[in-house]
Amino acid sequence: MADNDIYIRSAERREYFRIDDEVLLQVRPVDAAEVATIAEHIGDRMPDRFTVAANFAVNSRHMSRLLHGMVADAPDLVRCLKMVDQKLNHLARLFVNEAVAQGAFTRLQVNLSAGGLVFPSPIVFAPDALLETRMVLPPSSTGILTVSRVVHCDPREATADGCAWLIAVEYVHIREADRDLLVSHIMNRETEVLRRLRGEGGETQ
Repeated sequence: MADNDIYIRSAERREYFRIDDEVLLQVRPVDAAEVATIAEHIGDRMPDRFTVAANFAVNSRHMSRLLHGMVADAPDLVRCLKMVDQKLNHLARLFVNEAVAQGAFTRLQVNLSAGGLVFPSPIVFAPDALLETRMVLPPSSTGILTVSRVVHCDPREATADGCAWLIAVEYVHIREADRDLLVSHIMNRETEVLRRLRGEGGETQ
C-alpha cells in the first residue's frame, strides 16, 4: 500500500470520528461571491479578531516543540517564552469573546467532527446550500471559521428552543490547521468523557 493511500485513509478516519459537544455557533447563508471572499480570508495567514486564538494555538504547538529542545540549555528562557505565549493566548481569547458578544452566536448541543457538523436550527436550509459557520470551542475560546455545504436538513420533534430542524453540513473551506485543532478538541473531549465514566464506575464498585 502506498504511503499516500495510508495518509488518505488516516485523514478519512480522523474526519468521521464524531462527538456530541456544546459550542457557540453563528450560521448564515452565503452566495457565490461571498464564498469566494470568505475562502480567500480563510486561506490568508493574517487572522482577524475572531480567528486569532486559532492562529495562536497553532503557533503555540510549533513553539512548544522548539522549546522542548531548549529546556536543558536555557530553562529560564524557556519559562519566560512560555509565559509570554500564555499571555498572548489569553489576549487572543479575549478578542474571540468580544467577537462573540457582538455577534449573533447561540450556544448549541451539536455533533462535531473534523469533517462536518450536525446542529439544531430554527431555520430550514436546502441541501447544497452554502453557509458561513463561525464556531467557538469551549473552554479554549478557539474560533473556527468555515464555509460549509448543507448535506441534509431533517425535521425534529418540537422543542422549547424552537429549533425544528436538524442540519448536517460538511466543511467546504477550512484551514487544515483548524481541522487539526478540531481533531485535538474532539480527542480531548473524548478523553474527558472516558475519564469521567471510569470515575463514576469506580465510585459504584
